[in-house]
Amino acid sequence: MSKRGFTLEVPPGGFHPMPFPKNLRSSSSPTGVQDRVSLEDADLIGVMGDIHGDLIHALQVLRIFADRGIRTVIQLGDFGVIWPGENWQVSLRDLSRALTRNKQTLYFVDGNHDYHPRILGYPIDEKGYRWVSWNVAHLPRGFRTQVGKSHALAALGGANSTDRDLRSENVDWWPTEQISGDDLTALGTKPVDVLVGHESPIQYVRDPDPRVPPEIMEYARQSNEMFRRAVVQTRPQITFGGHYHLHRDQIEEFPTPTPLRVRSVVLDMNGNDRVSQAILDPKTLEIEFLLRNGTLVP
Repeated sequence: MSKRGFTLEVPPGGFHPMPFPKNLRSSSSPTGVQDRVSLEDADLIGVMGDIHGDLIHALQVLRIFADRGIRTVIQLGDFGVIWPGENWQVSLRDLSRALTRNKQTLYFVDGNHDYHPRILGYPIDEKGYRWVSWNVAHLPRGFRTQVGKSHALAALGGANSTDRDLRSENVDWWPTEQISGDDLTALGTKPVDVLVGHESPIQYVRDPDPRVPPEIMEYARQSNEMFRRAVVQTRPQITFGGHYHLHRDQIEEFPTPTPLRVRSVVLDMNGNDRVSQAILDPKTLEIEFLLRNGTLVP
């Protein structure tokens, strides 16, 4: 088990996490922030599931996206690149350099296995982005923007850990992993077309794990309920999430006074033969799924 995520396999070379630079010059753009590709201007958006700090996986996926002309990428939490006790500044620099070579910009939401205090220590700019490197930005909970010229996209990171009892508070687990009422307030009630997060609104995404105590399973269930509340208040057409280390693409129905049916996509975690990548057309909201070697999945 990696302390960055409840993983069932360790990728070749292990996991490679990252820290926060004392200043951003070490990972700054050679030409300046004008080379960033904003979500608003993206023709296509690559979407990545949990990566748990696995740079080997991440760089391969980014190259596959680049070969398809995708310059804007959203990562769905359990980013794991910024992690305590690790030489994460080097890893963040390596990620930023790869993005620079590919002419890409990466945006991520926070998962439950992310170093929340460090990430939250970065300032938020005037557009709502929290830049941790010149071409890597965190999307704060409640972030909103427009994509594809006419569609609203919002972000709501966070989820509750099923391995909380195996971790130490403020060492490798933080209470701020939880989606709070304040987060739902920040998200607001204005409708969106796409909601990206670490959680999913799908109930019972996977069967209960007999290794996990019932009280921890109940704790984990609470973040699913909070994300469902977020969906009800924003009524998206599509949600993207990770967290569950499997792939789902289904319609979730909500018993609301006005019928609500949401396409709920869950992407798998880092690894071979896993549907942990997708491509979103922000103009049509069409989605393609692929493996990390670029093979399309029907």
